[in-house]
Amino acid sequence: MKLSELDLPLLKEYLRQDGDEDDRLIQAIIEASKSYVCNYTGQRIDQLEEYEDVAIAVLVLIAEFYDNRTISVNDRLNFRINMMLESLLVRHNVNLI
Repeated sequence: MKLSELDLPLLKEYLRQDGDEDDRLIQAIIEASKSYVCNYTGQRIDQLEEYEDVAIAVLVLIAEFYDNRTISVNDRLNFRINMMLESLLVRHNVNLI
């Protein structure tokens, strides 16, 4: 799966959302998640397009942002998700500083 394939209908299916009441929120989360990945890796969307694991990282971020709309500082699950995201994205990171 490529980043360009991550659209609203696919994400609603991924999040198991049938209604349209959260469409604006989900669309905002899609854009924020892609931006997060670009900022983390230091690469543009078109540069990351060929890596399917980056699309998975964006899906993980979207689900996390959608399901957990509050901040948990000492949450073990949050720590595990952050470690997984780091392991997926660090291979594409060009921000070496």
